[in-house]
Amino acid sequence: MDLGVSGTVSGTSALSPTVFHEPWWLEAASGGTFGEVIVESGGRLAGRLPFVVQRRARSFDVVRIPDLTHCLGPAIAAEFDPPGAVKSTKGIEICSQLIAQLPKAAHVWFRLHPETANTLAFDKAGFLSTVQWSVEIAPRPEEQLWKAMRDKTRNAIRRGGDRLTVTAWDEPGRFLDFYRDCLRRNDRRNHYDDATLAALAGEVLRRRRGRVLAAIRPDNTPEAAILTVWCKRREFYFMSARDTSAHFGAINLLIWRAIQDAAAANRIFDMDNIHVVDGALPNHLMLSGFGGNVVPRYCVSRSSALLTALQGVRRALGR
Repeated sequence: MDLGVSGTVSGTSALSPTVFHEPWWLEAASGGTFGEVIVESGGRLAGRLPFVVQRRARSFDVVRIPDLTHCLGPAIAAEFDPPGAVKSTKGIEICSQLIAQLPKAAHVWFRLHPETANTLAFDKAGFLSTVQWSVEIAPRPEEQLWKAMRDKTRNAIRRGGDRLTVTAWDEPGRFLDFYRDCLRRNDRRNHYDDATLAALAGEVLRRRRGRVLAAIRPDNTPEAAILTVWCKRREFYFMSARDTSAHFGAINLLIWRAIQDAAAANRIFDMDNIHVVDGALPNHLMLSGFGGNVVPRYCVSRSSALLTALQGVRRALGR
């Protein structure tokens, strides 16, 4: 196979297993600084692996996925990734060549996309593999989706529906203003770069690759809003905002509407990430309450010997 490196992609829709792999997303999420490595075979693109390089002090560069990008990882063309036993061998070969081309860095980290079947190529290259978890809800008739939920979740949706009207916001500024206002009211800071978030929300809505759903009170003020993004196969619960006085049923109502719309479009609804905080699972009950299956999300990381040694010294010193 011939190897190549490129900073842009053209005509690679088959090599974009998620919306996060698409060039327009990577451009907006990275401020135009993303790169990628590619593998070609017979003059055709066989695989690609996008990334960003974060410059750190003392030359400790980090190769990783861009901020606000929920998953990424190697994308392999279908013709080079056939089903059956051959799939593992060919996929590992292409992934290994992609990994070998990554820039030298003190640390490399990827959260791999849902279509990733294994981490063998990364394991072979000396990466540490870990697992995070998500909840996926497959498209089904509405009656089956409703029945699969917990009683408490259904009750919260009913209570939210009694008080609130769900509407779509087509202007990204409305969601961003509401999001910032909710942070201010809750005395919380924005952990995301505001310009990057604005660029992504604008591109998502302009390209009709996602939606903002808002729960509106009778006085026409918003109580909560969510942003979802999608590709052909999968819709991701991307982010949410809620007023300090919001009833918990407001977010449940919006998620339920998004699940219905995703099912109507034959898309899997991906709740994205079950959080683990200090030995607890703070959002597991809420996310799993909508039914669906708990599924793995593989993460891979590799640190240089120098960085590993320095981290060991810091731990020994209690820093």
